[in-house]
Amino acid sequence: MQPQIRALQKAHPPPLHRPLGGKSVLTGGLDALEFIGKKTMNVLAESDPGFKRTKTLMERTVSLSQMLREAKEKEKQRLAQQLTMERTAHYGMLFDEYQGLSHLEALEILSNESESKVQSFLASLDGEKLELLKNDLISIKDIFAAKELENEESQEEQGLEEKGEEFARMLTELLFELHVAATPDKLNKAMKKAHDWVEEDQTVVSVDVAKESEEETKKKEKEEKPQDPQEDKKEEKRTKTIEEVYMLSIESLAEVTARCIEQLHKVAELILHGQEEEKPAQDQAKVLIKLTTAMCNEVASLSKKFTTSLTTAGSNKKAEVLNPMLSSVLLEGCNSTTYIQDAFQLLLPVLQVSHIQTSCLKAQP
Repeated sequence: MQPQIRALQKAHPPPLHRPLGGKSVLTGGLDALEFIGKKTMNVLAESDPGFKRTKTLMERTVSLSQMLREAKEKEKQRLAQQLTMERTAHYGMLFDEYQGLSHLEALEILSNESESKVQSFLASLDGEKLELLKNDLISIKDIFAAKELENEESQEEQGLEEKGEEFARMLTELLFELHVAATPDKLNKAMKKAHDWVEEDQTVVSVDVAKESEEETKKKEKEEKPQDPQEDKKEEKRTKTIEEVYMLSIESLAEVTARCIEQLHKVAELILHGQEEEKPAQDQAKVLIKLTTAMCNEVASLSKKFTTSLTTAGSNKKAEVLNPMLSSVLLEGCNSTTYIQDAFQLLLPVLQVSHIQTSCLKAQP
């Protein structure tokens, strides 16, 4: 209530010359409105212990896309001054390049619209119907709140991300279990691309280490023989600079996270408008927890693999060169999982609206 009142005051400033008493009347009226608004929020918070936590969470997630957009704009301004055409390893810009920011903003809008619909519908009810529906909505919210207690299950599933095929199979099964017509093609493709370059890099390193002594002993023989152009091409493929590995790491994290947000956005739209078959919202919430946990585990695993590749590529670099890159990859890996978890929380009002729609259909004769 308070921000809207301040905006109103800014949009309509008081005139310089006002009749005596006008200022006190306007100020008093605005103060009264502000008091009523605060009182209403306090009553809601008292009747629902989880209201304050939910409100805080919504405020945090709603500002996420704005925060990312501001960071991207600052980096664009910085790069414009450098007059360079090379791609930069800036997470925010790459995340936006893969449409992650657009899907996050669209999901925020969908979540806010759903929240408004929930509040409107609740305001139209009273008595026993209101209490029954509130209990149902709170039960859905409790499942979302319990997401943070899923650490044990999260660690048990950690081994599944070793193979991209297992992760792809799990995503497909979970989406099928949600009863929505969504396929994780883009996300699976991004995951596979990330795993492929890491595995290729690790294979090249192991081959180079195994042949290091052999190449040392045959160095003289190679110098005497004419060089094979095809061999030179193979050697080029085997080498990645620390800067290239760092760029690939940040880009892969940004792309995979953007695809995860896109997947959750599409799931939200399908839950509201395109379910193949009705499924209880409580059950869908539990499946979404599994889906989000799998995404976060996979991103965390990729982040660790990237740091391993980065450490290997920078083995001959000084600590002041390597350590900032390692820290940056680990930080963006943590940020990626946070963005996915925040996007998951935005689905709460969507599931609540879906439950209301289903309940209304069942109530019809």
